[in-house]
Amino acid sequence: MTAIGLSCLKHEIALLLFFYRNLNLKVMKPFIFMVAIIATTIAACSNPQKSNAKTVISSPQSSPKEAPQNASLGAVMTHYLHLKNALASDNTKEAATASAQLHTALAELGKQLLSSAQKKAYSDISADALENAQHIADNGGNIKHQREHFQGLSEDIYDLIKAFGTSQTLYKDYCPMAKATWVSEVKDIKNPYLGKSMSTCGSVKETISKK
Repeated sequence: MTAIGLSCLKHEIALLLFFYRNLNLKVMKPFIFMVAIIATTIAACSNPQKSNAKTVISSPQSSPKEAPQNASLGAVMTHYLHLKNALASDNTKEAATASAQLHTALAELGKQLLSSAQKKAYSDISADALENAQHIADNGGNIKHQREHFQGLSEDIYDLIKAFGTSQTLYKDYCPMAKATWVSEVKDIKNPYLGKSMSTCGSVKETISKK
């Protein structure tokens, strides 16, 4: 019994004693009625009122799964365009340096979180692209050999752009003399296959909008 219940009980016992001492036949019925009321009161005091408030237990919600975010071609494109511009300037040493950096960026790309379409595109071209980039990096004194591998590398880069998208507007250019394509960041033709001898040979075949 709680402290409140004991207090109620003491109070009601005192009332019982009072009526008992003054008991006579005339008050018998009221006394019985009073006893019933007192008993009800004691019962109420002995049982503290239960809270009607319901405790709402919130079930832990599972965190939503993060949707795969598209991997970025930023580093790959930076080094590819560096390589392209070095070949257009006939700078074989700079082309080798840029291609070595491109090789690293291509390898790192495969470690990023890729969508199914990106995984397929990367799987289809990665081995060939890495091999071409390595050949260009290893032949800093042989620009002809570098340009031969740049052709295949450019086709691989174009396929990656189509799968991954681009953060900038790009242009797919074509050289009829070299019968080869490349990707450029500017509309002006700067031919990486013929260099300074015929730098403006070629035309824009496709504009690749950023997305």
